[in-house]
Amino acid sequence: MKKQDCFLFGTIFKLHGYKGDVNIYNDNDIPLILNDIEFFYIEENNELIPYFSVSVRLKKKNVLLVRFEDVDSEKEALKILKKKVYLPKYFLPEGESPNQNKIIIGFNVLDKSLGNIGKVEFVNNSTAQTLIIVKNGEKEFFIPFHDHFVGNIDVIKKTLEVNIPQELIDIN
Repeated sequence: MKKQDCFLFGTIFKLHGYKGDVNIYNDNDIPLILNDIEFFYIEENNELIPYFSVSVRLKKKNVLLVRFEDVDSEKEALKILKKKVYLPKYFLPEGESPNQNKIIIGFNVLDKSLGNIGKVEFVNNSTAQTLIIVKNGEKEFFIPFHDHFVGNIDVIKKTLEVNIPQELIDIN
């Protein structure tokens, strides 16, 4: 399965007991029908590896307690601790989409007058103004995630169209 066919569901953030159970934090707070989830994709070495679930239950808001088929010890569970967890997009309820800020990571940033200015490296929404961190080689700069600067987001072409002054790039 390719990453573009999936969405980032969350992260395995903690072990539960010593029999291999893990806690997955649901980053996007997307409601899911837990009985339908037969597997999760866990990112290992930039590849998505399917892990089939034996049991999935809601532990508390945004936290799932999961037992995987081939993870039956603390030692095995430690191998997947802190790993990102993905699900195929067909698990999304109709009309739902995961946090758009996370979807645009890796998109090419195209400025109307400057052309391709880099790729989205990260989206920081922990500040008062959400910032798009763009990297071009060794140079990194910030663009405010605001309608004044951000135009079209093309999920199929994986592009983010912006209109920013050169000075904003030079400031960073």
